[in-house]
Parts: sequence; C-alpha cells; structure tokens
Amino acid sequence: MTTYDERAQLALSVDLPYPADIGVTCRQLQREVAEEVARLTGLDVRDVTLTIRRLATIGGPGRVQ
Repeated sequence: MTTYDERAQLALSVDLPYPADIGVTCRQLQREVAEEVARLTGLDVRDVTLTIRRLATIGGPGRVQ
C-alpha cells in the first residue's frame, strides 16, 4: 500500500477461482477491498491494482462433473 495526503493505492496478488467471470470477479474484489480498507483506515482508496497469480479450479484436482 502506498499512501499520500490521506489517499491510498493498493496492489494485491491473488488466486482466482476458475471457471468464473474474471472481469466481474476482479471488479467486485477491487470494490470490496477499497471499501474495507477505507472503512478501517479512513483513507480514500483511489486505486486497487490486482495481479492474478493463478486460476484455481473450483473443487480442486479430484472434482467430479
């Protein structure tokens, strides 16, 4: 997290579930993280940058379809 003049910029590295709508999932995660950090710190969160490390299959390796 970088802060400047009561504003914060966040950078997160995450694993996301697959299959999923990646765009919707990322926007929702960015919004929820920004809201929670703002609530906890009182900072204005201007930017939440996500790096997707990997897509994790829902149910793990032995899942049954």
